[in-house]
Amino acid sequence: MTAQAMQMQGDGARYGLGLEDVDIPRLGRAAVRFIEAIEQGRHDVLWDAASESIRRTLGREAFVMLLAQRHGALGCGARRRWAAVRVDQPTQRPQWQPGTYAVLEFAAVFGEQAAPHRETVTLRREDEGVWRLAGYAVKAA
Repeated sequence: MTAQAMQMQGDGARYGLGLEDVDIPRLGRAAVRFIEAIEQGRHDVLWDAASESIRRTLGREAFVMLLAQRHGALGCGARRRWAAVRVDQPTQRPQWQPGTYAVLEFAAVFGEQAAPHRETVTLRREDEGVWRLAGYAVKAA
């Protein structure tokens, strides 16, 4: 192995996964499935898909209550459009476990008034390489 190849390998270990290493459309589809499960109240599916850090930090009941509070009385989204994706290893958020996260943002419209909102689904790449639900938020845009 050349010195340059060794340096590149070392840089990969230092920087972790990048966008080129991630199947972005697949993550987007997974995020939409999570949102649909939240809207349908399928909490068993969501708990099973939750990251290890979520399961350790929150109990099942707290997790379900948190999702219900965050989604609230919005009901199902009338329209949803993928707005942004970010993949990184955050070091500025001490409440997050170390690891690689994908944050997917959607522009969504809820209710008869077509009120615009921003939905955020956070996924965490677990040790086995599976992306699991690490967070959900929705707020008026």
